[in-house]
Amino acid sequence: MSRHWRHEQYTHEGRAAQTQPNEAAQNLFPDILRELPVGVVLLHLEDPSDFRSFKIVGLNAAAAEITGSTIETLQGRTLADFPQLLETHFPRFCLRVSRTGEPEDLGAVSYEDELIRSGIYSVRLFPVSDDYLGIAVADVTKRLRAEQALRESEARFRLLVEGVQEYAIFQLDPTGHVISWNAGAERLKGYSTDEIIGKHLSVFYTPEDTQHSKPKQMLEKAVHEGRSEDEGWRVRKDGSRFWAHVIITALRGPDGNLQGFAKLTRDMSERREKLETLKKANEELELRVERRAAVLIKINEELRVEIAERARAEGELRTSLHLLRALAARLQHVREEERLFVAQEIHDELGQVCTALKMDLALIGSKATKKQTQLQAKVTTASQLVDDMIVTLRRIASELRPRALDDLGLQAALELQAQEFESRTGIPCHLTLPEEPFALDPDKSIAIFRIFQESLTNVARHANATHVEASLTWESEHLVFQVQDNGKGFNLEETAARKSLGLLGMQERALVLNGELKLQGVPGAGTTMTLRIPLARSSTQPKKSC
Repeated sequence: MSRHWRHEQYTHEGRAAQTQPNEAAQNLFPDILRELPVGVVLLHLEDPSDFRSFKIVGLNAAAAEITGSTIETLQGRTLADFPQLLETHFPRFCLRVSRTGEPEDLGAVSYEDELIRSGIYSVRLFPVSDDYLGIAVADVTKRLRAEQALRESEARFRLLVEGVQEYAIFQLDPTGHVISWNAGAERLKGYSTDEIIGKHLSVFYTPEDTQHSKPKQMLEKAVHEGRSEDEGWRVRKDGSRFWAHVIITALRGPDGNLQGFAKLTRDMSERREKLETLKKANEELELRVERRAAVLIKINEELRVEIAERARAEGELRTSLHLLRALAARLQHVREEERLFVAQEIHDELGQVCTALKMDLALIGSKATKKQTQLQAKVTTASQLVDDMIVTLRRIASELRPRALDDLGLQAALELQAQEFESRTGIPCHLTLPEEPFALDPDKSIAIFRIFQESLTNVARHANATHVEASLTWESEHLVFQVQDNGKGFNLEETAARKSLGLLGMQERALVLNGELKLQGVPGAGTTMTLRIPLARSSTQPKKSC
């Protein structure tokens, strides 16, 4: 607050001015420095009519350090050089001390200007001589701020302790009697502050625990170990019990002497109930798991028996399948032998009979006279029928067993079959064969030929194709035979559902040879049949023929 002071004129009666101010300062200040370890400033009133003329005529190093300045900076300054100081009560106190000769304690003063740093200073004024005034100054900024921070911290701590509702927080004296009580303790234990202060902590324990000196043991453990911790039943004011978690901490002063205890209690009843419920649930679960495990063990044993039975059945099935495959292979072999035998019989026996008939008819025709026109007509008709029969017998014999397959090999038989299909159906059939001749055993040759026959039959019956491509090639020690048409295609699942005997026969022939037969049909985009048979043979370059 700004104050404007009027100039006061005053005189000190009995003042003796035997010495000059500087000389007096030199005589007085060294003694002050020796006697006072605090910051000391010596002022001299230059003009009794102007309080601003108080002049610094001496100061020690402590004063300069405390104010954040130097001796050289402050030496010789007057109050007029401290305009902010003039606005305080400081000049009035200086005049009063100078007049009355009584020291004044100004207490803690906050101050800051260009020459003196900001701080809180403890200031005491004391008279030195008639015109000299001493100032004892100390920087109490840190101490006062620390005290303020401590007070604020204690206030916040009290608010925190009072505001905690979940925990009972209170203090005990060294003998275990309650000396403080928070709202959480009142809510949890039921005692008001007036009711509980001064009572011993044993009132919170069950009679059983009190009989066994548990409160005393808890305090002794806290004294020896610094803290004690426990969970157990505690008693409220109304006699009801609750499960509590308790921590007691010993409080000691700077000298290490016991000053009391801090006690923190939390109600764990709900948590204990949940744990008990969880424990029971776990026990029930374990029992159910044991029962289920027993059931699973039984089921597992039954599964083992069933798996063993299935494995045995699968083994028998594989054996049966192997036998069936062997039987199928044998039946195919017998069937081909029977076809070969029938074809040979037709070719040899019936062929010879037809030839003999034709020769006899020719002889009869040559013996007939010109007048026997009816007989000659019958002979001519019979000869034509014999010729047709010979052609039919050759066709039947070829279908049963093409002689080209036995006489000329697989390649020639495939070419003849493609030509016969093209001439019979009018559908062009292009066949690609390896350039290098090769020989296969009869079983593989006849299987490939029959699959080719069945494929062309399916094309003629179902495909509505206008073109057929067939190829026989070697691929990585596999013989690959492929037949592809540009017909209407088919749905493989529907065809499989109908269980076509022709397709089943083709697949069975492939399996007998340890091969693989695949059919790929796309409706509207044609059908492709691919047969792969494993063979140990180096690759060759194919040639194309029609």
